Amino acid sequence: MEILTAEHVSKQYAGHKALDDVSIAIPRGSVYGLLGPNGAGKTTLIRIINRITAPDSGRVCFNGHEIAPDDIYRIGYLPEERGLYKKMKVGEQAIFFARLKGLSRREAVARLKSWFRKFGIENWWDKKVEELSKGMAQKVQFIVTVLHEPELLIFDEPFSGFDPINANLLKEEILALRDKGS
Repeated sequence: MEILTAEHVSKQYAGHKALDDVSIAIPRGSVYGLLGPNGAGKTTLIRIINRITAPDSGRVCFNGHEIAPDDIYRIGYLPEERGLYKKMKVGEQAIFFARLKGLSRREAVARLKSWFRKFGIENWWDKKVEELSKGMAQKVQFIVTVLHEPELLIFDEPFSGFDPINANLLKEEILALRDKGS
């Protein structure tokens, strides 16, 4: 069964066709990549899947039904434009995002501590985001994206800002999450 389908999705902005009759089916437990040149509509499709933007036509289904607002809690989305607040402390911000995805503060802290240990970033908890390099901030953003253990993970340019060692670490974690059911 497909976890996600997009059927005949089209989107136009001010006369420019960003998507033209796009259909895709993603089986549960798979890893897919959207490839194409800049301006091909990859990010537009991702935004439609996440209900950030509505399609002009077509539909998106999640677990066999048209995607609904509550389904967004079961999706983890790492956007290309990073959304961390530079003046907030890393731990405080990570808890904030976890709470938005429905985790209790206690559960969020426990999961965050585990992920921070896994990534070797325990000492970042009280740092402000503005003190982090792009790659360091990317690790935090990744953790926040996967923390609520979503059924579907969507990453837009996930390896941007990573050196080869950290890109490989991230790849390994993505595959491990797939093996656990995301």
